[in-house]
Order: sequence, then C-alpha cells, then structure tokens
Amino acid sequence: MMSRIFLPSGKTRLMRGPYILIYILLHVIYLSLAFNLDERPVILLLCMLLYTYLKVNINAQRSRDSGLKARYVIITSITIYSASAVLGFFFGAECESIAIKLCNGFDFLVFLLLLLAPTHDKPAD
Repeated sequence: MMSRIFLPSGKTRLMRGPYILIYILLHVIYLSLAFNLDERPVILLLCMLLYTYLKVNINAQRSRDSGLKARYVIITSITIYSASAVLGFFFGAECESIAIKLCNGFDFLVFLLLLLAPTHDKPAD
C-alpha cells in the first residue's frame, strides 16, 4: 500500500478509510518535521516538496476512487500551490499571510470534498 502512495499508476484508487488515515499521518509527520527543521531551510524545502507531491497523489487517487478525473485535481492543486508559493515569496510566509491561508483553505476544502464524495464502483474488466 505504501508503494502506491509514492509511485502511483494511472489507475490507482484510494478508499475513504485509508485516505483519512494517510492524510492525517502525512500532516502530523510534516508538521512535526517542519517545526524541527527550521534551522535547515534546504531540508525543509525538500520535505515541503515531498509533502506537496504526496498530497497531490493521494488526492488524485481518492478522486479516481470517487469516479472523478484525477487530472482536474492535479492541475488545480498545482496551480493553487504555485500561486501560494508566489504569494508567499512576495508577501512573506508568516501564518497570517494570504499565501498560507490560500494553501490551507484549499487543502481543507479538497479534503472535505473528497471525504464526502461517494465511492465509485470499479468498472468491470
């Protein structure tokens, strides 16, 4: 199951229960690392990129399980995260910054939408 998260195929799906568990574990691990790696910005940047990659992957897998097109989730996520990075560069990366609010709000909205989305039956092969 862990290999599906790091290297998903184009047809990988993720059910609601494992999605919640992986989402919570991912955020707990990232936040604990982010607060401990404050002095090492290069390692923090690599952790943030890995964190973003994993978030996009699990959201795409969950959207496939819900019967949605994963490419729409991926394109929207990359656009929002890139806009947050640009806004964070220009306005600062403090917690009250618009970039942090945009990124966290988008994450929470996508999590709720994918959590409430019904599980789509697998097509017959």
